[in-house]
Amino acid sequence: MAIAGVTRGGDFTASVAVGLTPKAAQVGLLAVVCCAVVGGVFATGAGAEAHAVGLAGPDLTRLLRAMAAIKVLMAGGALAAVLWRLQSAVSAGRFGLYAVAAAGMGAGPVLIWGMVHVALGAFFLHAGLIACVVLLWRDPEVSARLAVLVATRRR
Repeated sequence: MAIAGVTRGGDFTASVAVGLTPKAAQVGLLAVVCCAVVGGVFATGAGAEAHAVGLAGPDLTRLLRAMAAIKVLMAGGALAAVLWRLQSAVSAGRFGLYAVAAAGMGAGPVLIWGMVHVALGAFFLHAGLIACVVLLWRDPEVSARLAVLVATRRR
């Protein structure tokens, strides 16, 4: 999003990047996560999944799928924290970093569930989780919002 205008002298001012509004950022992040989940589904074809499940056996398949379900809960918690952060304006660059991290968290459990790309899914998921934690930790807006929450609860 950019802002452009006309000065009092009639000159057209240059566009200045200001970032994304909270609603646009939240909707964009959810769209990115949905695309990553769909991409994970398409990366694991039905035939390849059936073959991988047959090779792994029923016990390992149950174990890995239970782990994938637990990892969905972990990714959901991290995604909720990022959506909480996106309730205020965010720059396009920081949004891009949050989107890449969330995409990895979205695709990871799907790849693990499919049993074909387990290692790749684990890498995507854990890299996305670590990136989310670091991004939230280093984001100055998060500390400001947390300070306001603490101050209101102490009253």
